[in-house]
Amino acid sequence: MDSIKILHCADFHFDSPFRELPGSLGEKRKEDLRETFGQMVRVAQEENIHLLLISGDLFDNERVSRMTIDYLRDCLQEIPQIRVFIAPGNHDPFYERSYYRLVDWPENVHVFQDEGEKIELCELGVCVYGCGFMKPHVRESLLQGFTVADPAKLNLMVLHGDVVGTGQDSDYNPLTTEEIAASGLDYLALGHRHSFSGINQAGDTFWAYPGCPEGRAFDELGEKGVLLGTLRKGRCQLSFRGIGKRKYYEERIEISGCQTYEQIAAKIRAAVEGLEPEKNLFRLVLSGALPGDFPFYPAVLTEKLQQDFYYVQIIDETMTQVDPQLLANDYTLRGLFVQKALARSAAAQEEAERRKAELALKYGLRILEQGEAGIE
Repeated sequence: MDSIKILHCADFHFDSPFRELPGSLGEKRKEDLRETFGQMVRVAQEENIHLLLISGDLFDNERVSRMTIDYLRDCLQEIPQIRVFIAPGNHDPFYERSYYRLVDWPENVHVFQDEGEKIELCELGVCVYGCGFMKPHVRESLLQGFTVADPAKLNLMVLHGDVVGTGQDSDYNPLTTEEIAASGLDYLALGHRHSFSGINQAGDTFWAYPGCPEGRAFDELGEKGVLLGTLRKGRCQLSFRGIGKRKYYEERIEISGCQTYEQIAAKIRAAVEGLEPEKNLFRLVLSGALPGDFPFYPAVLTEKLQQDFYYVQIIDETMTQVDPQLLANDYTLRGLFVQKALARSAAAQEEAERRKAELALKYGLRILEQGEAGIE
């Protein structure tokens, strides 16, 4: 064949614990991961791809549920016409008790082990190479010294690893662009990094990270997905396809001048308009100055927003607004405390020190006026 169509994915991390989410929401997110895998398989069927490449960290840990394993196997059995290649990563190495050994994979699925393997698909004119992690840390490049056996064929490799710069190290299969260029591969399908890398080229070899298909925390923001498209000699026509069920967002919102929770909620609703808050997960970092007689509690605001958001987390970075004119002749304990706190903030040399002074002012005023700091 002159060209083949592939879908490249990585880093599903099935049965991640989702510890930062409360109650049953973590279990719902585990099910979201399974649903996203099913969506990926449907895309593969609809697009009539030839190869599905899974570049490691399919599983997240040693506590994978039977439900997850059965679901993955059932999904892959639905696409017997598509060859599936998996290269285990640092979170799911192919060791003695690995789920890769325990699962009765369908015939169309091949899981690579530590010794580099080559699978020749004569009907496609393609050779698929791969190598898997056998332990959580691999400090020597699995690509070192590798070159393809038949440069005339279309040569692909599935690998989990960390592309590093000259002189850099990594515990997760450190790869250099020089090694990638010397490999003779047409495409290197990588996993490990959770953001789409773009389509890169080293020598005649194209390589990419698709990122994770579903974000799992607030350090994995925005749209997540897979790579889909056509490969041929000298040409890589792959593009990113978003398939994640939900997205993580972190929004910074300035709320100076607000005097009620309803006013703050209105600003928040305006800021997230169009981002589908009813289905996505949000961390809202609130900043600005609030009146000294407004004891702002994030928990109160969170409850007010519950019907608008699938999940919302409020980070309070507001400060207390103080009128300098009122302080000029205020010799009470409150006035003296505020003046000292403001002076400490003004004299701060570092941001962390300034922030401590602002927090001291905020919570000190609460203690003086209400008898408690009300720290959540």
